[in-house]
Parts: sequence; structure tokens; C-alpha cells
Amino acid sequence: MADPALETSWGWVLAYGLLVILIGVFALLNPIATGFATGVFLAVALLIYGILAIAAGLSSLSRRARWIEILLGVLSLVAAAITFFNPFAGALTLVALIGAWLLIIGVFEIVGAFQSAHDRGWRLLLGVLDTVLGGLILFSDPATGLAFLALAVGLSFLLRGTFLIILAMGLRRIGKL
Repeated sequence: MADPALETSWGWVLAYGLLVILIGVFALLNPIATGFATGVFLAVALLIYGILAIAAGLSSLSRRARWIEILLGVLSLVAAAITFFNPFAGALTLVALIGAWLLIIGVFEIVGAFQSAHDRGWRLLLGVLDTVLGGLILFSDPATGLAFLALAVGLSFLLRGTFLIILAMGLRRIGKL
């Protein structure tokens, strides 16, 4: 017996998946807009965190380390303001953090590969790859950093959209049963 909810809901999931793919394509084709949007998103996240941290610090429920919460909240509000005025700086900061993380984790993977008896080749390959990629990202010019960010965001949206389309087709098939 067909499920009426599944018969109609799959279309919305399909539409959502197609929209997510379009956003992914736009992100890949326009690194500047992607960098700007990422910077604004970061600024909003910092603003929300800052407000909530200050509220937690001022709350009567907070007994310990009130000043730490308030200080973190104020620092987040300052970072949010700076990022709102220059969203590209916020986006490039994220790219630099990703590059630093890849560089550091790559070094640890290389060291771990020499200490491991299993999968040494794969661990070494991944470690070298992460180290090289992290170094390239970390020491690249801003345009390359924005291109990397656009690639990461665009691919994420493309894969997520593809998943949603596959999910929609599955829901459609189940709804017809």
C-alpha cells in the first residue's frame, strides 16, 4: 500500500537536493562570493557565541569562572565586528587554520608512520599529502586561499546535493510500494 506522505515528500527532497547542487556549482564558479559568504557566516556565528557566552557569565547559574565566560564573549564580539567589516579576512583566517591543521596533522602522521608496523605506506602517503597540502594552503596568496575555500565548500554542497537526490529517488520508490 502506497504511503501518501512519501508520495509527495520525495519531490521536496529532490528540489532541495537540486538547490544544494546549484549552490555548490555557484560556490565553485565564484570564489569571491563564497569567501564573502563564509566570512559573514563566521561573523554571525561569533556574534551569537559572544552574546550567549556573556549571558552565561552574567547568569546566576554560573558560579565558577564567570569572568572567563564574559571575557570569551567580549573577545568573540570583537572578532565578530572585525569579521563583519572584513568578511574576507575571516574567510582567509579559516583557510589559514585549515592549512595549519593539515600541516601539523601531516607531520604527526609521518612520525606515526615510522612508528607503526601496520599500514606504514598508507600512513606515510597520507602524512606527506597532508603536510604538502597544508603548506601550500598556509603559505599561499589570498586568491589561492579563496579558491581552496570555494573548492571545499562547493564540493561539500555538490556531494550533499547528490546524496539528497539519491535519497529522494529512494523515498519515491518506497512511496510507490
